[in-house]
Amino acid sequence: MENLSQVLQKHSPKLRDKKEEETTPEYLNYINQMVNETHESILQLSPFNKIAEIFKTTEPLSLKEIKEIFDEVKRCNSSQSDKF
Repeated sequence: MENLSQVLQKHSPKLRDKKEEETTPEYLNYINQMVNETHESILQLSPFNKIAEIFKTTEPLSLKEIKEIFDEVKRCNSSQSDKF
């Protein structure tokens, strides 16, 4: 089984060097875009991402959303107990 570091490396692109004709602000924008995209991709791997998204998007929670949260918690707990 892969450890967290290996998973993160898989989802982290190699940043290119600054091009000769590229301005510093352009290069920094490129780095910022790549970091933001990679960060979002890594967040999607989290077992808690779905729960976090439900809490972010809805107030008050519907019964369906509460059930989804409970189901995600059960899934997270069962996958953690499988590791031990």
